[in-house]
Amino acid sequence: MSSTPFQAPTDWEPIYAASPKSYTFGDEPSQLARTALHFFETFDGDPHTACALDLGCGEGRDTAFLAAACLQVTARDVAPTGLVKLTALLERDGTPVGRVDAALGDVREFAYPHDAYDLALAANVYQFLTPEEGPVHISRLKQSTKPGGICAVGVFSPAMLAWGALVGDRYLATADDLAAFFTREAGWLLLDRTEYWTYRRQEDTMASFAYVVARRLPSPSVPLPVG
Repeated sequence: MSSTPFQAPTDWEPIYAASPKSYTFGDEPSQLARTALHFFETFDGDPHTACALDLGCGEGRDTAFLAAACLQVTARDVAPTGLVKLTALLERDGTPVGRVDAALGDVREFAYPHDAYDLALAANVYQFLTPEEGPVHISRLKQSTKPGGICAVGVFSPAMLAWGALVGDRYLATADDLAAFFTREAGWLLLDRTEYWTYRRQEDTMASFAYVVARRLPSPSVPLPVG
């Protein structure tokens, strides 16, 4: 166990603002975003006609990745500096800023429009909700995913506690816990189930994450009447 236990931040703005020219988690997309886009394209999704949600987009690395792949992206985060850095990424990479609808917004207040997104992503945001709130928001994210679309969720794993992490009363889940939201009986095809530990140099400690990627099965066609 590290001598410096990880403590989950309660306010990301000062963290992002402390280094205006650098990115707290780097500027490369998360593995969750890469996997979600991979499976979207595997099932013949067309990025040029698709829309995505990046909920809790942070400094924008996943939003920029999806927008560069030609998806229209709705991005929401509570930290103003994160959105500034997102715009800088788009401009650096020559991605049209108009391809992204970025705005300040708390995940607890997001409307979750039904059947709205071809790819719905919540990467490491629900872990900052309470154990009661987390499952509610995962269910809402599922409802926002179009039939045939991809839903991707990542959170802290309970293994964080083994490393002495100070995560308080937060929503933690194993990969199996997350997979239970996306059963075939509920109309989902589970595509990826991953749980891993990784060293975080900035806190000199280990962190543990779980994520799942699933496809909402297309609605069955209604048979035409005979005669």
